[in-house]
Amino acid sequence: METGKVLLLLASVSALSGLYCMVRIVRYLSLKGEKVSYFLLRFKWFNYMSRYRELSVRETGSVGNFHKGYTISMLLALVFAIAGTLLLEGH
Repeated sequence: METGKVLLLLASVSALSGLYCMVRIVRYLSLKGEKVSYFLLRFKWFNYMSRYRELSVRETGSVGNFHKGYTISMLLALVFAIAGTLLLEGH
């Protein structure tokens, strides 16, 4: 398999991992009594991320694992997608 395709596959896996973290963050907020609008999730996502961060820091003293996981997954997805696209364009 070509390196570019492997990197695009890794980008997809990273994006799915980020989506999993996103679902877990929304679930955490819902369990804590926060009102979450699933219809407006796309537009209010960063508000929910900051609220999750505040609640997890208040509760445990550090940022929650799903916040870290989402951030790392999405950054990796971006890097893999750019690298994979550049490698496929070079052929």
